[in-house]
Amino acid sequence: MGEDINTEVEQFSERVAGVKLARWRYSPDLWRWSPRLDAKHVNLLFRLRSARVIPRSLKARFTSMGIPEDIVDETLGSIRSLDQWGNAWIETAQRFLGDYRRQSSGESGTAADEARRIAAMCYQVAQILILDDDRTISLCRASTSSLFAQAQPRLFPNAHRLRLPWRTTELPAYYILPEDRGTQTGLVVLLNGASTSKEETFHWTRSFIQQGLAVVVIDSPGTGEATNVASYHMDHIDILDGVFELVAEQPNIDPRRVSVLGVSMGGNQALRAMAYDRRIMAGIAVTPTHQELRWIRRVSPILSQQINVLSGDDLTPIEEQISLFDLAPVTPRIRRPVLIFGAARDLLVPPADSQILSAQLGGFSTLVWYPDAGHCLYDRVPQWTSEAATWLTAIGNARIGEGGRGPIEDGRALAEIGRSALMQQPVVAEPERHDDFTDYARMLEPEEVATRTPTKVARTSEKREPAVTVKTP
Repeated sequence: MGEDINTEVEQFSERVAGVKLARWRYSPDLWRWSPRLDAKHVNLLFRLRSARVIPRSLKARFTSMGIPEDIVDETLGSIRSLDQWGNAWIETAQRFLGDYRRQSSGESGTAADEARRIAAMCYQVAQILILDDDRTISLCRASTSSLFAQAQPRLFPNAHRLRLPWRTTELPAYYILPEDRGTQTGLVVLLNGASTSKEETFHWTRSFIQQGLAVVVIDSPGTGEATNVASYHMDHIDILDGVFELVAEQPNIDPRRVSVLGVSMGGNQALRAMAYDRRIMAGIAVTPTHQELRWIRRVSPILSQQINVLSGDDLTPIEEQISLFDLAPVTPRIRRPVLIFGAARDLLVPPADSQILSAQLGGFSTLVWYPDAGHCLYDRVPQWTSEAATWLTAIGNARIGEGGRGPIEDGRALAEIGRSALMQQPVVAEPERHDDFTDYARMLEPEEVATRTPTKVARTSEKREPAVTVKTP
């Protein structure tokens, strides 16, 4: 099974992209063993080594939320089974709430709110690996949203909490403005994935704000604070309707420069919305799901459980649920620029998905490949968000005719302008890291790992290919 996925990666790297994109040598093994990565095996590894053995890319997710690294390490070290995951992170959240109460009794209001913000993010981490307790998941998500909302006015005064109209209900969101430049600016809408929330994606907005773009972060139906609004579904192509109502009331936002960005399943949702809403200027998908029927039976049973939690349906076969998210039927409708970020070390979505999707979009798409990163590029947030902001800014400026040129509407021409801007974006050198392979493999096939010693590799700017134009075969 793993070999099949790996073969697809190579085929699309060389035949479609025109270059051989770097791959991870352990990817075939991990995808072959992934269906056996169930709760029993995870509990065994946690019991032997604690939750510190989770992939570095997942740890990076927690530190990207602003949780101190030593707190992440300490909390993970206390977890010896999946059943302890939620309680351990809730206890850590309670510790920070204690700090908040002590700080608020003094004169340091900002420090108090920062402790409350970290508590909110600990609740966000707590719900990620709670698999069979819907009530606790809902309580953790509610705690995340309420605590963050209480801390936000002092910590992020340029943000505004709001509720966007959607169908017969509303979606919770934050609207974040850059410093006033006296002119209209573009807007990027961030859509979260299955286990992320607007409070988490809020922490990814800095590069966009620094480049003068306004941002809206939304909880998609079935996620975060919108858990009970509706189940996550492929027909939410109208999810940006409320955003455009907001734009109509904001004279500082240019309605011609509204874009959408999504991570994981949110990337799938972003492109689906883009296919049916011509008001959207451009789309960005970070390690998106695509053609899920090719691989859904190869994933860990833990991920399958999370999909059932997201959909609120544990009776319908998972193949039937996930088949609805195949983007192939809608890609011919997309006639605007699309930026896709792929990761060779993705253990949740096969790396080939990004390449296949980019091939199907043809000249409208640009693929940026990270050979040393994992799902959602959690450990590369400053880099990929900076690249995304640069790409959006270049396309937005071209579309309104800034810089002496006339306005450009052709999607392929705009995509080429975005690619040119990306090629000038500096690549940030990465520190030394160990491969993630050993601990996963030890859990599944200890006897096969004895002869394998992953080497320490220095990550340099030369290790990552620049943006790749994906041509139609």
